[in-house]
Amino acid sequence: MSQTSGSQPPGGSAAWASWVAFAGIMLMLIGVFSVIAGLAAATDDGYIGAMSGDEVLLVNFKALGFFWIVIGLIKVFTGYALIQGRDWARVVTIVLVFISAISHMLDLTSQPFLSLIFIAVDLVILYAVTVRWEAAKIGMGD
Repeated sequence: MSQTSGSQPPGGSAAWASWVAFAGIMLMLIGVFSVIAGLAAATDDGYIGAMSGDEVLLVNFKALGFFWIVIGLIKVFTGYALIQGRDWARVVTIVLVFISAISHMLDLTSQPFLSLIFIAVDLVILYAVTVRWEAAKIGMGD
């Protein structure tokens, strides 16, 4: 019995497409969290526990807050594009995840639990966009 082309699954992997969609959603969610944390750090000096004076590893708290806001907004837009399967979003996501992980390492001494959670989520996102991207793109319908 012959099958029609509509009854065969696509050549890609729907499972890997789901990983990429998960990464996009997590990137958008962590972007929103970064914006909220950045607003709190930029407007409230007591938000981040002072390590020594007003600096964490030579970075001013307000500057770190504004940095989180900008990176958070970029993450939200990139996460949306990643869900749509845009190739440029994959590259931007990889760069953002590295920048985010490094920035949270700078904040590790003042908020260790939150920083470790953000770093762990960044690593999951990195895994999702670097492993089997072509199969995921086909699974997404491209």
